[in-house]
Amino acid sequence: MILTTSSGDFPIPAGVASRLPQVPPVPDPTAPQYHKAKRAFSDWLDASPEHAIDFERLRRWHLVQNDLAAAAVAEGRTFVVTEDGLD
Repeated sequence: MILTTSSGDFPIPAGVASRLPQVPPVPDPTAPQYHKAKRAFSDWLDASPEHAIDFERLRRWHLVQNDLAAAAVAEGRTFVVTEDGLD
């Protein structure tokens, strides 16, 4: 798995990937079947309170990782994806 951040793409270690919530991808507005995918995503999100929690956990994790990656790149350090922001 690869994490895409504003600072580049980074491999997600297996140990981190195994802890990530299983969330379907957010629909791409430029995709040909966007409205259908958007409806399916909304239905998934509404199907269970746990889905909304998982989506928020993954979103927050991604924001933290994006910030950590930017700091590492700015300081000239190698960035390694972590679990920071997941809990």
